Amino acid sequence: MKPKEVLIRTLQHEPVDQVAWVPFAGVHAGKLKGYNATEVLTDGDKLFESLMEVYRLYKPHGQPVVFDLQLEAEALGCELKWADDCPPAVTSHPLEDDMSIPCNCTVPTEESGRLPMVLDVMRKMNEAVGNDVALFGLFCGPFTLASHLRGNNIFMDMYDDEEYVKDLLAFCGKVSMRMSDMFIDAGMAVIAAVDPLISQISVDHFEEFVSPVYTDIFEYIRSRGVLSSFFVCGDATRNIEAMCKTNPDSIFVDENVDLAAAKRITDEYNVTIGGNLPLTTVMLHGSQQDNMKCVIDEMDSIKYRRNLVIAPGCDMPYDTPIENTIGVAQAIYN
Repeated sequence: MKPKEVLIRTLQHEPVDQVAWVPFAGVHAGKLKGYNATEVLTDGDKLFESLMEVYRLYKPHGQPVVFDLQLEAEALGCELKWADDCPPAVTSHPLEDDMSIPCNCTVPTEESGRLPMVLDVMRKMNEAVGNDVALFGLFCGPFTLASHLRGNNIFMDMYDDEEYVKDLLAFCGKVSMRMSDMFIDAGMAVIAAVDPLISQISVDHFEEFVSPVYTDIFEYIRSRGVLSSFFVCGDATRNIEAMCKTNPDSIFVDENVDLAAAKRITDEYNVTIGGNLPLTTVMLHGSQQDNMKCVIDEMDSIKYRRNLVIAPGCDMPYDTPIENTIGVAQAIYN
């Protein structure tokens, strides 16, 4: 069975003999070839070369092409601050002092921002390894994208102007669907919404503002014939069940979530769960043996390994030692 088939069958809730492995090696991919974060997120040739090295060294069942939650924000007018060892940060918010809703004509296209480069690399990766590994297309989730556009005001808006928040999230949902279309057309097998700010809101706010948008997004992705994932970096514990109710094929969580406890919830809804290797204490600062032990302990904590994927808790730190991630792969395969 090819690695891709293992992951696809896992996300389709079918039994497999191998636990699937997805290294979320965003800018860390560049480290493998000596490129910094800015280079690997702006130069298609360097990105492709780095991704092929991830494929060669880490033997993934699934692999993201780009882990940059600022792609959509940049295309919609946000300014970015770049760094050598992490993705860029949003430094301006076009709607901070303007409570308007962008018109539909501003939804990103294949020519917006860095999308031409990203889509080209996706097509190249699909041609090179798409038959062997499940490629992930990651987009910035609607709530986090709304915060990029509106800034921290979005949190007060949920109390002061509920209809505005709903309208803004509806627009961001359209952006998500458009990104999904472009990624699917470029050959991505799994489309993942990455929405870290979900960890900052209550279940009530999630259900009122976010749930309807995500339910539509995951239904749309399913209608396009590919698999979906809901990825929240941060402590999403209180929202796990609400996330399941939006009907994604899988959920990925970070180290703040008790994976075994969360899996008991996701199993009730027949949703695959992935996670949640600690990024700093283990992957970045631990030894290879620490990483292997962490994988074994994590798998041993799970009573039923069906619907399970092992993955970093979020985007891997740039300087994660290569031997640590190789150790994770060895522990999973062996």
